[in-house]
Amino acid sequence: MLQLNHIKKIINGNEVLTDVSFIFNKGQIYPILGSLGSGRTTLFECICEDKPVDYGEIITRAKSTIFYASKQSVLPMYITGYEYIEFLCSLNKGSLKPSFYLDKVGIPDDIWGNLICYYSFEHKKLLQLAAFLIQKPYVILFDEPFDYCSEDYIDRFLSILNEMKDEHIILISTGLLKVSEKISKDTVILNNGELNLVSKDTMAIPEIRHAVLDILGEAENEII
Repeated sequence: MLQLNHIKKIINGNEVLTDVSFIFNKGQIYPILGSLGSGRTTLFECICEDKPVDYGEIITRAKSTIFYASKQSVLPMYITGYEYIEFLCSLNKGSLKPSFYLDKVGIPDDIWGNLICYYSFEHKKLLQLAAFLIQKPYVILFDEPFDYCSEDYIDRFLSILNEMKDEHIILISTGLLKVSEKISKDTVILNNGELNLVSKDTMAIPEIRHAVLDILGEAENEII
């Protein structure tokens, strides 16, 4: 369980998170949907304690680990993808060979020896996914790994997460409703500094869907 109780965060005088309360349960993948500037990254940074909350509390099980894969793909740029995964394997007892994880996430073997700085956005995200498979954190936060990416990449990524989700709590942020709907039938929306769950049935109501798309700035692009 990951429980957020009345989280508030103010940045430069702006109340980004006003009253965030939510309970995330193990074994589920949650899309965190919000517009640009809604505070999705700030929320993740508070959960992983990169930023302190100004009010409220974050509760999870004792000694649990949190893995935060930022939007900017913070990775060591001047070693190869293979060397990076090999290093992580050396730190985590019981890991399999680096080739297993690289192959599992779908990174082509002809780029394993390339410096990470030359990897595409999708391949960098797949390296982060491989790191997750090795480190097995209790909570994993992926900040916008899918927006404007290929369908094959998204499907493979989600397939792996669905294989692993039973022992983890997984949150994935996005600014696109269609991406959110690929992640889960229900959507967690961050708007006006608060989190609210919108079920699949509720989202099917035309007025509700249009209101959500309007919040995201997508309404004009929706195909009727």
